[in-house]
Amino acid sequence: MDSEAVKEFFERVSGDWDDMRSSFYNADIIDALAERTQLGEVSTVADVGTGTGFVAAGLAGRAAAVIGVDNAPAMLAVARQSLDALGADNVTLIEGEIDALPLPDDSVDAAVANMVLHHAPDPAAMIAEMARVVRPGGRIAVTDEMAHEYEWMRTEQADLWLGFSPEQVADHFARSRLQEYGYASLGMQ
Repeated sequence: MDSEAVKEFFERVSGDWDDMRSSFYNADIIDALAERTQLGEVSTVADVGTGTGFVAAGLAGRAAAVIGVDNAPAMLAVARQSLDALGADNVTLIEGEIDALPLPDDSVDAAVANMVLHHAPDPAAMIAEMARVVRPGGRIAVTDEMAHEYEWMRTEQADLWLGFSPEQVADHFARSRLQEYGYASLGMQ
């Protein structure tokens, strides 16, 4: 499977994705991302691989602005409908690649990615891009990168990677321009 196949998968399941993802995580992930990035009312945050906008919607009430980036137009269409229904008018959605973010250098206070790293053609490049767009002193947070042996996720969830070991994650972060990085298990479903 390649990145184009991943995009085609998300185009196909966009209308069902919110139901599908609910079996993997709940709204607690939004609290964890906001806490890890120290999001505040004046913050601008990039939601990388925003999908149907679940995380963007949750962060909209905690930040001044949220920029959701995804390469699947159908996912962005679902996100726009959901965000409009919630009145989340501080969320901008942009079509773009997760490893070549269409944002200027140092343009956001934080960047988050939930259930995305295992879809990245080059996970280190995705993290480096997140680091590139974050202002000095800003933070990034990536969830759901734990290594697993669920081979079925390659076909049923379009995973390119079956997660990563803590050492691989550390290597991905070390290759970015981040000055400090850490790894923490949040103990969530």
